[in-house]
Amino acid sequence: MGTVTQSVRKSSWFLYLPVAVVFVAFLAIPALNNTAVLSLVTRILCFALLGMSLDIAFGYTGMWSFCHAAIFGVAAYTDVILINRGIITSFWLLLPIGLVLAALVSALFAALSTRSSGLYFLLITFALGQLINSVAVQWKSVTHGDDGLWGIGYPHVGFGLTKVTYYYFTMVVVIICGLILRRFIKSPFGYSLIAIRENETRARTMGYNARLRKVLAFIISGVFAGVAGILYVHTNGGVSPANVGMSASGLAMTMVIIGGSGTLYGPVFGAAIILILQYFISLVTPDRWPLFLGAIFIATVFLARGGLFPRLSSLWRRVASHEHTHT
Repeated sequence: MGTVTQSVRKSSWFLYLPVAVVFVAFLAIPALNNTAVLSLVTRILCFALLGMSLDIAFGYTGMWSFCHAAIFGVAAYTDVILINRGIITSFWLLLPIGLVLAALVSALFAALSTRSSGLYFLLITFALGQLINSVAVQWKSVTHGDDGLWGIGYPHVGFGLTKVTYYYFTMVVVIICGLILRRFIKSPFGYSLIAIRENETRARTMGYNARLRKVLAFIISGVFAGVAGILYVHTNGGVSPANVGMSASGLAMTMVIIGGSGTLYGPVFGAAIILILQYFISLVTPDRWPLFLGAIFIATVFLARGGLFPRLSSLWRRVASHEHTHT
């Protein structure tokens, strides 16, 4: 009995080895002493959280949202405007304000879009996202239009942050958010969202208020997109309409699809792949990056339809199982 228990523990440890390796790799990034790499990985963390938030709406509830970058941008613009105007500088005050606005915008968008489904839902969220983008461009007295708002540093959290400590701060926040989201999708409410995604009519007959649950899921998704926006704006030094437009929403959706929708952590993998490839390909041929992105997307759809993360996870489980069998 003791041998069997020890063998199971060894198999379980081996199964989670990649998670430990990735975690250690993230911890060791600052040791490279490379500012560009540190900035890149901090951006990956921000977009990983945006991707996870979008996965709640898209992967788990089946809502093709093309306005998540707009919600991301609402929180980001709120943060920068309040700091630049000297109204509020404390991160611990900016965060709840940004998240409340992100939640309100998400609630409004959800109330308007969840009356439809499928293609019509997608088109409504696309239009709502473009509306926020237009506000960012046209309201020049507040947003500075196409020029955007820049010049903010690391947030005031009660002690001074450097590039390295802000990286670790971002990593801790993203991990906490990821664990909260995991807890959420493993709850009865989370399972009800999956039921709605699979067959909304059947979910209704089971007594679920499908529209209310979709609205709540969209709001929760939007709140975490707001956290990503606030983290990103301090990483990027500012925000512009390019961060809230259709291309940004499309990029987030691509991260989810390439990584694996309905997996929560797949978008983290997708964000890492896309941003790392974008960084290195743009150094060689920046104008052709969209072509490479399209090729990666098509290859994923044809070769790994469920996303790369589920495929790699399945492969590793087989390796772990094989290792367990031979021990």
